[in-house]
Amino acid sequence: MFFESFLLNLTILAALIVALIFDYVTKFFSYWYIRHVPYKIPFPFFGSDYHRVLRLRSTSEEVRNLYSKYPEANFVGVIKSRIPELIVKDPDVIKKMLSTDFANFHCRGIALYRSRDVCLRNNLFYAEGEKWTLLREGLECLLNGIHREPDVSLHVCLSGTNEVVNVRGLLSEILDAVFKDCLFEGKDDGLILKVLRQSIQRRTYSEIFKSYLKEIFPSVYTFFGLTTVPGLLTAKANKVLKESNLLTKIRQIGLIDQMNTKNRKATKSENVTELELTYSMVSLFITEGYIPCLNVITSLLFELAKNLEIQEKIRTHNSVNVDYLDACLKEALRLYCSYPVITRKCVKAYEIPDNKMILDKNITITVPVEAIHKDSKHYKNPCAFNPDRFLESENEMRHTFVYLPFGAGPRKCIGEQLAMQIMRKVTKAIIEKYKIETTERTPSQLSFVDHNFMKIIKEDVWLKFTPL
Repeated sequence: MFFESFLLNLTILAALIVALIFDYVTKFFSYWYIRHVPYKIPFPFFGSDYHRVLRLRSTSEEVRNLYSKYPEANFVGVIKSRIPELIVKDPDVIKKMLSTDFANFHCRGIALYRSRDVCLRNNLFYAEGEKWTLLREGLECLLNGIHREPDVSLHVCLSGTNEVVNVRGLLSEILDAVFKDCLFEGKDDGLILKVLRQSIQRRTYSEIFKSYLKEIFPSVYTFFGLTTVPGLLTAKANKVLKESNLLTKIRQIGLIDQMNTKNRKATKSENVTELELTYSMVSLFITEGYIPCLNVITSLLFELAKNLEIQEKIRTHNSVNVDYLDACLKEALRLYCSYPVITRKCVKAYEIPDNKMILDKNITITVPVEAIHKDSKHYKNPCAFNPDRFLESENEMRHTFVYLPFGAGPRKCIGEQLAMQIMRKVTKAIIEKYKIETTERTPSQLSFVDHNFMKIIKEDVWLKFTPL
């Protein structure tokens, strides 16, 4: 029906458009209310995610805040923009979703596997379906063939180290050498590893904004073809890739042909080249291996410098007690986990066991790893650095799904063993040669910032290294 007044028609049309938009953005606002799940009140266009969207709180801070706000609840509901998201606190339900009923939650729901960024498009972390299966099987073969034996590079990097040291700078040199040996058999002179590491660690305003889009609005990040790591390498760097043992092993397992066959049958996307896939694999090792290892070892050395008695307990009778060192690493992983949350997308309607609540398709579930690690229900005095908790009887009584630094189930971190070997090897080499202490420049506590789905240490950490 139209009225004679143009202004009246325009007003009614505008009101209808506003009503439709309002209905669209608030469609799921009552989703958790009708399911009797405690939830954070949402607002139009922001949902209950406005603290993250406006950068008032980081993702990990927001999830940790909601976790502690409802201490007796097994679930907490939020609305991410306009889509419902469920924070799962119950370890038994977490076990079901990540492991037992994995078929219902096999996707991360990040939707970056279609990105124009070659390093994301062929990244196991973001892959889904058959592509994920191919990449995981291929990466398992690559990890089995990687050179992991100790070498002289650690001692070369540590030689001359004395007095006050920037720990992150020192560890970057060491890990550059370790990963160079693993991936390139020592042939890379910083052309690839160093460039990738620095680009990932860079925190310019542009990178912060792109990281924010990737985390909150991945579809926008994909649509505009944004990248967070260099997409093209120099001819010299490509030559290093071509001669790397990594590319040789990729050829041996036939991963290129398998992926391109899959692309032609399923997605009809462009074929991936040997150099692209090799570069993607190197990027995966840096983003999901190097950076987390750097953060954990830095955190561990910081805690050992503050707890000299624990440091001496590792260093027993002029040798390193490897079992106790492993307990220290596990405690550092608990206290300073690199990935504060695990996300999964419900791919089909799912009834939560013993609850009778039904989750609809495409609902995201969030496992609050950091909050669980620091919950007094699961760990006594949870904010204290106490490696003994992984040696005592309480470790045997603890639910296995309240310790998730590497995730759990079929999508558990495939590089867990390699990461533990590297962290053990580097820490052991340092502890054997140096007594580590705090200085006036050492912060009272470590500060972290959320970056590309993980937490990284925000500032340099200075410690005193005294040769033994």
